[in-house]
This record gives sequence, structure tokens and C-alpha cells, in this order.
Amino acid sequence: MQYQDYLAPRLDAYEQVLYLYIFRHSRMVDLDEVIIGFKSARIRMACGVGEKGKPMSENTAYVKLASLQEKGCLSILRTTHTGRALKLHLPNEIPGLIQEVQPKAAQDLEDMDFFTVPENRLLLLKREEFRCFYTLQSLDESNFVVEHVVSRPEGTNSYRNLVAASREANNKKGATSAEDFLRKLFRDGYLSEIEFQDRLYKLAQLKSGELKPPLL
Repeated sequence: MQYQDYLAPRLDAYEQVLYLYIFRHSRMVDLDEVIIGFKSARIRMACGVGEKGKPMSENTAYVKLASLQEKGCLSILRTTHTGRALKLHLPNEIPGLIQEVQPKAAQDLEDMDFFTVPENRLLLLKREEFRCFYTLQSLDESNFVVEHVVSRPEGTNSYRNLVAASREANNKKGATSAEDFLRKLFRDGYLSEIEFQDRLYKLAQLKSGELKPPLL
């Protein structure tokens, strides 16, 4: 995978042929060093790279060998009477070839805008478990709105000041405080006593920062 994803795109066809041949006869069989005579070895590599049906020339083999060394793919250790002594370097051993993936910086909830960023708005809906924060009415991605607990301009776009709500609840609440709106819902029979107390508790959690949305 490292060869295909990182090294191969930097090599021409001849260089790839040589690299894989040397790999096959060295690192693949647990040899750190191998001696290859390219006068004969080139014939057993790949044919048709240049003129169709013919192996690369001996001169081309040595030129591409030097090119592979310049690219850090191998080291030419010495020349012997039977060929070149070579040490092949695996992709992860070639400096600068494989760039480390930098981890994403952790998102800071306090700096995130949960009103204007669409994906962040959906996080509020998930936090509310797909129910209106005020009335507990079932919601989905097509019918919810994001409501400021403290209206703008005083209110911020923080997760501490925003909830997922139904359009009806949003319209009815208007500029009324969240506490007073919940009391009205209770008086009008939209919330039971238990639900009313639970909503007040959730509201207190929201303002204290305890009611955090799930991060992506």
C-alpha cells in the first residue's frame, strides 16, 4: 500500500520495474543487501516498456538505477565482478516520502457557532434526542428550528443559549424568558408536572454548560 500510494507515483515505468525486481530479490526474502548483474537481469524484468517486446537496455538499467538512488529508493553500495551490490529502502524508510497525517485540532465547544453552521445545528437536534426542548414534541431534520433561549442581540450562538425546538414553540415563545414560557406551557396543559420540573432542570443544565451537544 505504501509503495502504491506514495512511491509509485514518483517513479517512471523503468524505475518501477527496477525497484520491484530488486525488492523481490532482497527485502521480500529478508535480505538487506543483494548483488544483481543487470546485463542479464534486465532480460528477466519487463519487456515492452520501450520498444514493444524488447527488454530495457543495459545502459538504461544503470541510468535508472542511479535515478533511484537520487530519489532515496536504494543505495548502490559497491560494484563487484558479478554486478552491483544494492540495499533497497522501503517506502517508510525514504525520508519525506510518507507525510504523517496531522490529527485534527480538537474543537472547542465554547468557540463554536451553533446557529449559522448547519452541521452544528443538527448536533443540537441530536442533543435534544429529536424532541422540542420546550414541548417535547417529536422533531426531525426537516421541521426543527434552532431557538435562542436569550433572544438576540443579548443572546449568543453558544450551545449554552440555543435549543432545538418546534416552529410552533419558537413562535409562541417570542421574547418571553424560557422559564416563563415553560410555566405557561405547564399552565396550558402542554406539560405535566413531572415534565415541567424536568424542563426546568434541563434549562439550568443548559445555562451552566452541562448540556453539551455530541461532537462529530
